[in-house]
Amino acid sequence: MISANVSAFSIGKAVGRGGVVVPLTVDYVLVAGGAAGARGNGCGGGGAGGLLTSSGSTALSLLPQTAYSLTIGAGAPSATGNNVRGPNGSNSIFSTLTSIGGGGGGDQTVGQSPWFGGSGGGSSYINRYPAGSGTAGQGNNGGNGNGGAPSYAAGGGGGKSALGGNGTASGGGYGGNGQGYTIQGFTIPAKAGGGGGGVYSAGYSGGSGGSGGGGNGGASSQLAPTNGAVSTGGGGGGVGNYHSAGSSGGSGSVTLIYPDAFTPTFTAGVTSSTTSAGGYKKTEVTAAGPSDTVTFG
Repeated sequence: MISANVSAFSIGKAVGRGGVVVPLTVDYVLVAGGAAGARGNGCGGGGAGGLLTSSGSTALSLLPQTAYSLTIGAGAPSATGNNVRGPNGSNSIFSTLTSIGGGGGGDQTVGQSPWFGGSGGGSSYINRYPAGSGTAGQGNNGGNGNGGAPSYAAGGGGGKSALGGNGTASGGGYGGNGQGYTIQGFTIPAKAGGGGGGVYSAGYSGGSGGSGGGGNGGASSQLAPTNGAVSTGGGGGGVGNYHSAGSSGGSGSVTLIYPDAFTPTFTAGVTSSTTSAGGYKKTEVTAAGPSDTVTFG
């Protein structure tokens, strides 16, 4: 909320006694791009993009009429070729904050360990390498594969609120769940869910994606995994059979909540939408490039 010494609003900015500009407080949910699952046989799910939030922590104190950096991380593209681990998602940036792109899922090939990231990617069924690790305060580790028969099931990617599930004799590991928030009366749906692990053996199911946009893992018989959901930072599901197409990660986003006396101005590359209620505005930004900014006035 605005500091108690505010006496007036002038030309869109808070002015305190003596003409001193008073900072505004901005709450946020900043999500990076999700990772892709690996492509091969029984591959790990992609980790969710890292998520940073002021919920339960300290909001940012920003100055009016000052431009702040704003970049929304892209979701990872699908892995190309066979027997390759999934690419990582891209970072998201707001002001001094950076959320880390999700870590790609692991393949069974030697040297194809899962990547670390905001949340880590899941390990392949062969479990030659441990699951990818998440970044503290942003996400969780992926899950491990089951080691082989009967299902040849991979681990799921990690999510904001939970580890990725391990592959089991029954099927692929689930993606770790994301998390939603209520800030200043606004509901922000769950974001940053991990992708489910793939399963190679016939008759078994790939792991389900985590809540908050995680994609489902693929299965045998060329059943393709599903992508991470757009603007959630969800991880893509791991491939079950290398004949199948791979998955992509979901793009990130940033949700900003601030007093409704202020209006944000964005540079040309930004895509956003704004609603108002209870003395506050909520703006969700779903696209912004490295040179884009936001200014509150």
